[in-house]
Amino acid sequence: MILSVNLNASMDKAYVVDDFRTGTVTRVKKVISTAGGKGLNVARVIASLKQDVIVTGFVGGFTGAFLEQVLTKQEIPSQFTHVYGETRTCINIIDEVSNIHTELLEPGPYVSKKEVEEFFRLYTRLTRKSDVITLSGSVPRGISIDIYSRLINIAKEVGKKVILDTSGAYLLQGIKCSPTIVKPNKFEAEQLLGRKLNDISDIIAAAVEFLDMGSQVVAISLGAEGVLVASSLEKKAYFATPPKIEPVNTVGCGDAMVAGFAIGLHNKWSLDECIKYAVAVSASAALSSITGSIVVDKINSIKDNIIFERISF
Repeated sequence: MILSVNLNASMDKAYVVDDFRTGTVTRVKKVISTAGGKGLNVARVIASLKQDVIVTGFVGGFTGAFLEQVLTKQEIPSQFTHVYGETRTCINIIDEVSNIHTELLEPGPYVSKKEVEEFFRLYTRLTRKSDVITLSGSVPRGISIDIYSRLINIAKEVGKKVILDTSGAYLLQGIKCSPTIVKPNKFEAEQLLGRKLNDISDIIAAAVEFLDMGSQVVAISLGAEGVLVASSLEKKAYFATPPKIEPVNTVGCGDAMVAGFAIGLHNKWSLDECIKYAVAVSASAALSSITGSIVVDKINSIKDNIIFERISF
């Protein structure tokens, strides 16, 4: 089973409007509500690919209860730690006239030390039943910066594989605990390293630097250009580029890539096969208008047309 951790879940609401202006009354044409968060996106993709998955994290209040109902309706198994605070709501105002999107992101509930320790007990139980764990996204208030480090160490103590997809200080702390794969995107890698990555040689150098920090494999996602993957065991980098497609919605493609890597690890595929599958799943997500969803029947054709290059370093 694959365990997907989403510490800062949200109910995502997209408000479709015409000619949005601040300071005025705007009537909403359409509301699209989804259970949001990077880990929930990962779980949704894994479930759609008929793999066993369960999602965990924190939920609270009426919004948290509604989120759990949505996941039940979507047949995505979940076990959350319930907190006193209210699960956040994130709003995306989509103006169909200007084609401008305006996002309003709540910070999430404050989580107490007691609730954090309760979650650790739940996580430890779920980890023992899983063989791959994905750790994704931001964290709610009240949680210490070493949260992902602690989660990685718990998983490694019982021999589980871990994929880490976060940013900033949480990424830096997590890498030091040697997760199986870390997956920053190019912007997140630039932020952490404090420099621009202008070409493929810069990206390879950044990946090697991440390996030196402790990760076993680093995958730097590059949007439509694919992914650069480097392995400390093989001392090689791999550059995989999907065929050109007409994207519909690129939000969540990185989460779909994490799902692809998780499935590859779960099935004990070679690194080559994991990379190709993860890139194909990510590209198929760009063909779906719904964030956290994929077009399953396009995966094999995309995978067959990936440009794959091996680079020694």
